[in-house]
Amino acid sequence: MSYVIGLVGRIGSGKTVVSKHLQEKYGGREYRFSQILEDILKRLHLPADRSNLQKLGACLRRDFGDDVISRVMRKDIENSKSKLLIVDGIRYASEVEMIRSFKKNVLIFITASPDIRYARCVERGKRGEDNLTYKEFLRNERAETERWINSLSNISDYIVDNNSTKEDLINQINRIMRNEGIDNALEEQG
Repeated sequence: MSYVIGLVGRIGSGKTVVSKHLQEKYGGREYRFSQILEDILKRLHLPADRSNLQKLGACLRRDFGDDVISRVMRKDIENSKSKLLIVDGIRYASEVEMIRSFKKNVLIFITASPDIRYARCVERGKRGEDNLTYKEFLRNERAETERWINSLSNISDYIVDNNSTKEDLINQINRIMRNEGIDNALEEQG
């Protein structure tokens, strides 16, 4: 039986850093909701920038149901042989329900101030964010795909504050892995 860890957080909160750490230290396999959308955009020969990802996600949910992307993700997870699965980019209650449907699951909400998150976005330059103004960043946060993120903190198992250093973030994640007994269980499973 695999462990499924869901990562929730606003743009630039640190989800990718956490996912990479869980992959490197614990041998996890990452799944991102945005990857499903990126695959479709690639096939359509459209750029996978934040605007297109948001439009496509909203369109799919509107026309095929709120849980359409969750259903795809569920199949991907069910077909995995990995002992630790990291689901990055949870934004909707239907996605949380999908995570909760697995027997061994943990939902982690990562938070950081808007100023810090904006600086991270510009620095990493991912999805055309290197030229993003602070005003545009805040407008992106009001998009349909971002609207429900904060409410998911209420149903998360852990809230991690990422307003400090990367080392502090990693230490918080390692404590969660110990508290949940996941680190020991993964060692025993070899």
